[in-house]
Amino acid sequence: MAIMDTIFSTPVNTAALRAENAPLERLLDGAFANLLYYAKTNWSYTASAKAGGEALLAGTAVAALCDGIATALKLVFIDGLGVPQNKIEYIRITGYVWTGPQYMCFDPKVRGNLRKLDGTDHANGCIFNEPYYLECEGKYYDPCLSTAYAVKTQSIKVQFRPLDTFSFAQGKMLATPDHQTCVLYMRNETVPGFNGAWVTFDATGKNVEKALGAKDFKAEMAAMQGPSGFAKFVNTLR
Repeated sequence: MAIMDTIFSTPVNTAALRAENAPLERLLDGAFANLLYYAKTNWSYTASAKAGGEALLAGTAVAALCDGIATALKLVFIDGLGVPQNKIEYIRITGYVWTGPQYMCFDPKVRGNLRKLDGTDHANGCIFNEPYYLECEGKYYDPCLSTAYAVKTQSIKVQFRPLDTFSFAQGKMLATPDHQTCVLYMRNETVPGFNGAWVTFDATGKNVEKALGAKDFKAEMAAMQGPSGFAKFVNTLR
């Protein structure tokens, strides 16, 4: 498999490491670095991608989500390094999370999907729904965010609870567990890698109205012939 061969040779020569009987962690780190090196110039992060890791390694796809590139890395560990499958845990964080802006996507075109209410720069982190990565030998390998962690949730700035996730006709709004910050989905605002973008702001009714727009805000507050979950939450804000 040409792509797998490339991943195992550039820039870290993993075959040489194996010949030296290098520790498994060093082999894992080398393979991880190589996969990222290949991905940055050959693959793209695309929120609408359907292809999995097998297709990426076979050369039949060049775009993937978090689960696709995580699966590619798992196959590299298993098929390339010979790591037993039961030594690798597939990590899946359910629900919406906000990852810190210092954790950059493997795709250099993707700088983030979150802006501030009065800003235009989306490099304030990413809102993901169910990110995926791997755990092996006590380390967490996240190819989507180009980082290996010592702590399982290291990249996660906020994990949103289901009860603080509000769906409505215009889209979706998330609230941090302390209800001090809101994040609103902007379905008509696209950024590289994502079909839509998000905007964050202090949790006040005035800011929700500003972000959503006065017309849509009024409609949502009166939706469903009574207070929706969204409306009930907004009515608790100052």
